[in-house]
Amino acid sequence: MRRGIYLTLLSANELLMKKTLLGVGALAVLGAVALPAATFAATYAYVNNAGEVMTMDASDANTAIMTAPNIAPRSGVMLIETTSDEEVVGDRVQGA
Repeated sequence: MRRGIYLTLLSANELLMKKTLLGVGALAVLGAVALPAATFAATYAYVNNAGEVMTMDASDANTAIMTAPNIAPRSGVMLIETTSDEEVVGDRVQGA
């Protein structure tokens, strides 16, 4: 009888270990998927409808163009890589 209880407890512990390992594995996969989006975000400059140069963070140029708030119809985006690139931010652009 004791051996049967021992085997039942062993099975319950094995099940708990499997669930724990699966949970940890699932969190690792979610972290691996979410991390690149945050890690590779870059700053882009664009011109808004008022003609002002604004910035936003996005994972790539296409995402920046699609999600830039109030982007001017003929505006593109420029990757901000150096401090000299940042000098245009806040400037006014004619014909936006």
